[in-house]
Amino acid sequence: MRAWPQMTLAGGPVQVSERTLRDQSRPVLYHYDPAFIELFAETCGLLQKVFRTRYDVVILQGEAILGLEAAAASLFSPGDKVLNLVSGVFGKWFELFIDKYGGETIELAVPYNEAIDPDAVRKALEQNPGVKFLSVVHSETPSATINPVEAIGAIAKEFGVLTVVDTVSGIGGEVLSPEGWGIDVGIAGPQKCLGGPPGLSLLSVSPDAWKAMESKTEPLRGSFLSILDWKDTWIENKRFPYTPSVSTMYALESILSQALEEGIDEMATRHATIAQACRRGVEAMGLELWSASEAIAAPCVTGVVMPDGIDDERLRGHLRDRYGVMISGGYGELAGKLFRLGHMGLAAHPTYLIAQLGMLERTLADLGTDITLGQGVGAALDALSHWSQA
Repeated sequence: MRAWPQMTLAGGPVQVSERTLRDQSRPVLYHYDPAFIELFAETCGLLQKVFRTRYDVVILQGEAILGLEAAAASLFSPGDKVLNLVSGVFGKWFELFIDKYGGETIELAVPYNEAIDPDAVRKALEQNPGVKFLSVVHSETPSATINPVEAIGAIAKEFGVLTVVDTVSGIGGEVLSPEGWGIDVGIAGPQKCLGGPPGLSLLSVSPDAWKAMESKTEPLRGSFLSILDWKDTWIENKRFPYTPSVSTMYALESILSQALEEGIDEMATRHATIAQACRRGVEAMGLELWSASEAIAAPCVTGVVMPDGIDDERLRGHLRDRYGVMISGGYGELAGKLFRLGHMGLAAHPTYLIAQLGMLERTLADLGTDITLGQGVGAALDALSHWSQA
């Protein structure tokens, strides 16, 4: 078997804390044991606090792609106009779900190193009367960029448009609020900035979204994709539509507790601080940042343009196999164009960042790049002069 890396600093899933691993290993309970019912209910309450919402939350028992498809399947009907905002691979891929469930896609796209302009959203809604839904990715992990969802959500509300927001790698990295940001269905994941294992979809659902699901000609029920099934069973009757992932719920309860103990504002600040220091380190190495501007650079990962003459697989393979550091490359149509330095969850910390940058410098030197060792690390350390573990 191939050796495991010393550090997983990729675009997610991320390394999890020892506390999370211990909590996840608790004895498996029958899902209708009173202790598990209590834990599930408490975890839903914790999720509302992390989302900073009074809306209902739903925990679907499958990786976040389930939540994204479930939102499309539960909301869209044939002929519904959906304004899909595309600033990266994941935004584009959501159109597969729009098409699958009969929606009519109206695409507003920008290059994959840029972000959506809210003014362009307003113009698109003015030019396309009858748009019923708007879909957008908050944090485009493959592009290492973020979109201004708060401003976009406010515009959508002006036009009476319901929003579907993919914040899988946004939650925990930025402070958000479904009510404050005009998010009708927010889909998050535990395996990114929250620092948990994959396997669940974390949803916030507004009253308007529930109404839209229930008013469909044929509301989606009796399906693994049905969000309404969770409303009818768990939210209203404390029953389950199917057997939940017991051990994965233990891990979710653990990471949400840890997030609230740290504080959501503090967690977001930690991610922003490390991301900024990472960008300073990358620039000091003479490398080019992928994002078109600092303002749209993501807190979760830093995208770096692949240096001339360096092969993506060789770079990342050397870094992993020789120095034990696993990072991500470009995804989909971005493959080979950039690599991504992860700083989510545990890795949003100076120790992980400096190890990652140092081994990246060493790798680039090994591969023949003209680089001054320590220059990137030094710039990152300088950017961290005000860091406090507290």
